[in-house]
Amino acid sequence: MVALNVQKYAQKKLAEAGIESALFEARQIAAFLGNTSEEELDAVLKRRIDGEPLQYILGEWEFYDLPFYVGEGVLIPRPDTETLAEFAIDRAGTRETVCMDLCSGSGCLAITLDKHSVNATVYAMELSDKAFEYLKKNIERNASSVRAVKGDVLEDDFGEFDLIISNPPFIKTADLDTLQKEVKREPQMALDGGDDGLVFYRKIAEKWVPHLKSGGTLAVEIGIGQGDDVKAIFKAAGLKNIGSRNDLSGIERVIFGTLD
Repeated sequence: MVALNVQKYAQKKLAEAGIESALFEARQIAAFLGNTSEEELDAVLKRRIDGEPLQYILGEWEFYDLPFYVGEGVLIPRPDTETLAEFAIDRAGTRETVCMDLCSGSGCLAITLDKHSVNATVYAMELSDKAFEYLKKNIERNASSVRAVKGDVLEDDFGEFDLIISNPPFIKTADLDTLQKEVKREPQMALDGGDDGLVFYRKIAEKWVPHLKSGGTLAVEIGIGQGDDVKAIFKAAGLKNIGSRNDLSGIERVIFGTLD
């Protein structure tokens, strides 16, 4: 098959399987495979139709114009999270800033901050063995100076930071079964936020706010409708100047607060 036929064939099969973004995904698969056999193409399409995320099949995905390796065992970087990346870059500015990225996963937030900041020293903490390997590979791939830390954000803590950021698990445990089949293929430990979806926010506020320097900032990504609850958690932890930022769809996506 020539590349154009690969795309048409893939689009037809994906559309027949009910995949909404069939054209986009067909283009991605065609570019990934190039000239290939129908047998190889059918094998890839079966993986996708069976629910494997496109990003895992391709083995990489872009975040904030940077490339990141992804695969089974690591959360896929999403456009919504770029709102937190932009906030972190803005907050770091040109000052000397020591930053910690909690629940770092692929490292997309930490590495983006490192690559777009002049004087930031960035740490990235991740517990999962599989995700930690992706974190290290992505640091190397992007020639980043991020310092990878193997640890549990619910148990471990250290240091003092000007900026702490996190995109923690925030989906209610009871809602995990309702997720799209593609999302269910992503690691549950990166999705499950406990009974009310707020477990990590409470624990991060409890354990990590004391590690903010005076004037330091904690900023987190949240799920839809969690803003008021997370703001209350931040207030109870002693943070001031609590605010939020919306994503490109106008949805409240980032909550932040500072320590006096």
